[in-house]
Amino acid sequence: MGKVLYIACILVMISTWQENIALNNDSNAFKALYLHLMPGLSKFAHSFVKDPLAAEDIVADIFAALWSNRSGLMKIEHLRVYLFASVRNACMNYLQRRDRITFYAFEDMEVLLEPLVAPTNPEQQLIMGEMTLAMQEAIDKLPPKCKLIFRLAREEKLKYKEIAAILSISVRTIDSQLAIALQRIHAAVDSHLVK
Repeated sequence: MGKVLYIACILVMISTWQENIALNNDSNAFKALYLHLMPGLSKFAHSFVKDPLAAEDIVADIFAALWSNRSGLMKIEHLRVYLFASVRNACMNYLQRRDRITFYAFEDMEVLLEPLVAPTNPEQQLIMGEMTLAMQEAIDKLPPKCKLIFRLAREEKLKYKEIAAILSISVRTIDSQLAIALQRIHAAVDSHLVK
C-alpha cells in the first residue's frame, strides 16, 4: 500500500507542477519538475545513446522546449509519458544524426533505471538487499528488450499503454515480454531462497 500511495503522491505533484507552470509561469514548479524527473529521463536516454553527457543534453533540451511551450502544457494528458516518449524520439534523432542510421534494435540497448521506493526499516533493508541482489542479477541477464520493458513497467510504474506509446510496440508484446521477465526473475529468486 505504501508504494501505491507514494506513486499517487508523485502523480499529484507532477500534475500540480504542470498546472502551475502552464497557468502561472511558475519557475519554481518547473525546477521541481525538472529535479524530480531529470535523473530517470537521463538514465532512459543513456539506454539509447550510451553517452551520459549526450543523454543529459537531450533531456535538458526536452525541458527547455517544455518551458518554451509552457502555455500549451495543460493539453498534455500524461506528462511523464509525454516526456519519456519525447526523450526516446530525441534520442533516435540524435543517433540518426550521429551515426546516419535509421533504427536501433532493442538488443543494442543497455537499460539503467532505478526503483522508486526504498524500504525504511533496517530489517527490511537487509532482506530487500539480499532479494534485490538476486533480482538484479536475474534482471541483468534478461534480453535487452525484455529488460527495458520490465524496468519501465515495474520501476517507473508506467502502464502498458504508456510503454507501448513510448516504445512504439503493441501491448501484447509488452505483456509477453513481462511474462518472460517475471518467470525468469521468479526462478532466480526461488533458487536464491533455497540456498
